[in-house]
Amino acid sequence: MARIYKTAGRQRLLDFLESRPDRQFTVEELCSEMDRQDGETSRKSTVYRHLSELCDEGLARKYRSDNQSAYVYQYVGRGDCCRHFHLKCVTCGQLVHLECTVSEELLTHISAHHGFEVDSGRSILYGLCEACAALERKQDPTQRKSCACGHHHE
Repeated sequence: MARIYKTAGRQRLLDFLESRPDRQFTVEELCSEMDRQDGETSRKSTVYRHLSELCDEGLARKYRSDNQSAYVYQYVGRGDCCRHFHLKCVTCGQLVHLECTVSEELLTHISAHHGFEVDSGRSILYGLCEACAALERKQDPTQRKSCACGHHHE
């Protein structure tokens, strides 16, 4: 295993991600937002290297963006993303780790009863977070929702 150097730039990136655990960032967004936050300049190559290290250590995860055009990164700490699902708000982009027994029970059920091993680290359920759903209801409480299946839902 390659030696990981604990540099100031690496710590800056880790601190930035750690303070925003419910957000995903492209490398470009990370560089831009970190630079704006503290006035320093981030080199993309350095950020890529540090992100790779953080992913290898299990502190960050790399996902395909919603439109599949780029990779996004998110701080996950020392959690095990392989034993739970994720919830993603289609409005604000928040990603929530669904770490509860029901998530684990569903994974066990799918494996035992359907013979299918889910890659839950890559499993994302899309919808509205509590805040965005409340805001949408407040803006138009009579609006009926249409989903991708074409049905209307209350």
